[in-house]
Amino acid sequence: MSVQYFVKAVYAGIIAFLGGLLAALQAVEGTGIGDITTAAWITIVLATVLAIGGVLGLQAAPASIAVSVPKE
Repeated sequence: MSVQYFVKAVYAGIIAFLGGLLAALQAVEGTGIGDITTAAWITIVLATVLAIGGVLGLQAAPASIAVSVPKE
């Protein structure tokens, strides 16, 4: 597995984490980091893990499904 996949996965994870955090902070006006509920944190972390896994999982897809994945 090349470094490109890891860089893309980290980038996707950061974007998902920041997007989830922004959504949680904007849900109620005046909400701070300390006001985010446990359920919201679980949702943010789950979105991050799914984004990273989605990027890394593309490399392991069968060739008949993911024809755009270059062979190593």
